[in-house]
Amino acid sequence: MTLLNYVQKNSLSGDLQITDFVGEASICERLHEMGLHKGQKITLVGRAPLKGPLLIQFGTSFIALRAEEAQCTLIQAL
Repeated sequence: MTLLNYVQKNSLSGDLQITDFVGEASICERLHEMGLHKGQKITLVGRAPLKGPLLIQFGTSFIALRAEEAQCTLIQAL
């Protein structure tokens, strides 16, 4: 399940684990450069109003992901 699909079907908070990245290579590379990696545990903190970016936390870092970046991130709930 992608991160974007998870948000559309579930509550806006939860502990998740990244299982893989799919989609456009440039977006996947950007996610790796931001510090996201396969097997990493993340926490979905919330979403900006009007279907805005998703706010996630990993370690002590927070980042906002646009819909296209969230669509490339495959996750599983913990």
